[in-house]
Amino acid sequence: MELSVTIQIGGIDVPVGILFTHSKHGLESVSFAYDSQYLNNPKAFKISPDLPLTPGIQQARSGAMFAAFSDTMPDRWGRNLLLREESYNARLENRTSRTLLESDFLCGVSDIARQGALRFWHHDVAQAPLPTGVPREIALPTLLSQADSFDSDTTINLKDLIEAGSSLGGARPKASVRNEQNVLMIAKFPKAHETMTEDICAWEQVALKLAHTCNIRVPATRLVRIDKRAILLLERFDRDNDRRIPYLSGLSAIQGVDGGFYSYLELAEFLEEEGSQPQADIPELWRRILFSCLIGNTDDHMRNHGFLWDTKGWRLSPAFDINPTPGNGQKFLRNAIDLDDNSASVELVLKTCEYYRVSPSEAQKTLSHMKASIAHWQSVARSCGISPASIEYMRTCFEG
Repeated sequence: MELSVTIQIGGIDVPVGILFTHSKHGLESVSFAYDSQYLNNPKAFKISPDLPLTPGIQQARSGAMFAAFSDTMPDRWGRNLLLREESYNARLENRTSRTLLESDFLCGVSDIARQGALRFWHHDVAQAPLPTGVPREIALPTLLSQADSFDSDTTINLKDLIEAGSSLGGARPKASVRNEQNVLMIAKFPKAHETMTEDICAWEQVALKLAHTCNIRVPATRLVRIDKRAILLLERFDRDNDRRIPYLSGLSAIQGVDGGFYSYLELAEFLEEEGSQPQADIPELWRRILFSCLIGNTDDHMRNHGFLWDTKGWRLSPAFDINPTPGNGQKFLRNAIDLDDNSASVELVLKTCEYYRVSPSEAQKTLSHMKASIAHWQSVARSCGISPASIEYMRTCFEG
């Protein structure tokens, strides 16, 4: 299969090259060739760290997709939706379910909601257009109901949820929706058996609100409740109205693999080499590490960090997927703060501050400011409609 690849630069789709996929006996190989006009375009940039701006066909490593293309594909939740759709269609057609390849996941994603600015075309048709568009916010009760049914009933048609959620990653149920102003949003849902004490989406909102007061950039968010269950709405930061902004995950930036162990210093090094404003972004990266330690955000893997292209280089995207983790025991981040230590230790963050362009005196001022801001966590939680029982349950995150 051949797919034409474009990327939006300044709101205009610019041809980038051709993606080739070939499968044999269930194994798939992937290659790519830049368009000669793109290589000569003064605004051109390498769309993926593993795709240098050179002519000729470039081969992906065995069994894998190129890094930046993987960022446009679904992660665990979206893949499970597409697998469910294949299983449902196979039952209707009285056939055996197909084994989905990486190219199937790539082409199965909604073109409207696909992450970043890369787009994929087959015979001049976008892969894959939504027949009904992204649902409006009014559809949240239906989407929540379908998300609840995902694990409990494998026979129902989850068409609405699949179309709205297949482009999105992570393990938790979510979907793309548009608000009343037609802005593209991500809706994060509670799990079907989640208790009101857990109230995970509401606590993510608390974390984002506190992060904002700690001089950390976050997306615009809003919390809604349906039958007291919290749904978190986040504005897409890879969109500027209908314009698409190139996006690269932290994992792709360092050319890592899922499940690998890495250091935040690798993100700092990427910003030093490829960033347009490292003097601003590297210290903010340090602030995010400190904040994660202070609230016990232990789900800080490399896909939960990202970068946006601003015509001159990559910039740290707004922070996302920040979740406090309850418990009094020693906590560990998913990435090392120095070269190999991932202890969620404030002392370690302070010790390494100069690696991240932060002076020791500035580090102490930042710590004091963050402590003062986080001290208001209970009032922020109450403003999000969180119950007293849940506040008590999460106390160790903020006062441990």
